[in-house]
Amino acid sequence: MIKSGKTLAMKIHMISALIAAAALAGCGEEKQAAAAAPEPADNAAEAQPTNTAAAAEEPISLADEGRRRFAACAVCHSVNEGEPARVGPNLFGIVGRTAGTNEDFAYSKAMAEAGIVWTEENLDAFIENPQNFMRGNRMAYVGERKPENRAAMIAYLKTLTSATD
Repeated sequence: MIKSGKTLAMKIHMISALIAAAALAGCGEEKQAAAAAPEPADNAAEAQPTNTAAAAEEPISLADEGRRRFAACAVCHSVNEGEPARVGPNLFGIVGRTAGTNEDFAYSKAMAEAGIVWTEENLDAFIENPQNFMRGNRMAYVGERKPENRAAMIAYLKTLTSATD
């Protein structure tokens, strides 16, 4: 028996939510975030320090700290230009983009109809508490309470642009 499109869509949504919940169970945990998040292709060629003693003395940039914190988010979000969406949409070029407009992702009705632009302020509020910021969105992430962690993640998201942007 063939299921209706609506029933199938609901089952897919439920499975996606369960996968996201399981994957995000560790979001925000320091130990899990220690793994490196995917680095955008444009930044992959940057020189890496070879002297570990010297590297330990160098302060980490806000964007690098954000990339480290983003590691747990990378389970659901791709970040390189042209990569397909995962459980969540690809976040390449997210800063300055209108919410719900990535054609490669099936957004919730709330996100698709929001009409907001992902400014630094909107991203900050969304990352702090996605459900409070936009009721009805499907992101299973509970949020990041620490402003300094959100600022670092936003600094990283700002690096996800092409050289022509």
